[in-house]
Amino acid sequence: MITVPVLLALILLGYWQIQRLYAKAELIQEMQIRGAASAIALPTDFRIPVEDLEFRNVKVTGQYMYETELHLLNQVRDGIPGINVFTPLVRADGDGILLVNRGWAPMDWPGAPIEEPGKGPVGVEVTGVVRVPGLPGWLTPANEPGKNAWYFIDLAEMGAAGGILPRIDYYLFATGENHLRDAPVPRLAPEPNQWGADRPNNHLPYAITWYALAGVLLAIYMIYHTRRRRNDGD
Repeated sequence: MITVPVLLALILLGYWQIQRLYAKAELIQEMQIRGAASAIALPTDFRIPVEDLEFRNVKVTGQYMYETELHLLNQVRDGIPGINVFTPLVRADGDGILLVNRGWAPMDWPGAPIEEPGKGPVGVEVTGVVRVPGLPGWLTPANEPGKNAWYFIDLAEMGAAGGILPRIDYYLFATGENHLRDAPVPRLAPEPNQWGADRPNNHLPYAITWYALAGVLLAIYMIYHTRRRRNDGD
């Protein structure tokens, strides 16, 4: 009797999608609330749980380590393939190094800019959203640090490849940067990120599909056994 186990599995899959529907709705609401708030200075207190910082608008000042630039591949914008440029930021408040996703660049991105001769590094104030990396999909290729080819965000591995010790629990999804020198050095820069809290929540159609399959299976089961009982009675 395989019908009953399959029926239970379909019902459980539908229930699982309903739970994911509610969880995703709560996540989107939290992202909207935090994203609507004004930017705050990125805290230096390491005791603050990352869950309390994720999706918050923050600002932080420091100096970019352009020579340690990292490239996240397979990033498409307006149908054009490219990369996301990750650059370590040495925080001016002394709270170590933060990896910053500075935005999108085309595949032929020439790399880190060159500072103006005779002048020191340019300080920068970065605004953005605190993000925690997600897990790679099962079809995602392995990262290739030796080629500076990154297919998913692994902060510890990216830091090791760059010879730095960044925070490994979050990074900054930059939405703007302002160079602090009065006469900023002309430099190449990636196209800024655009942050939006709107995310698709497609779990309800999936739940309906599983429940519909369960209903169809149950109907077939009942029709089959009804006809069988009739045939047995003849």
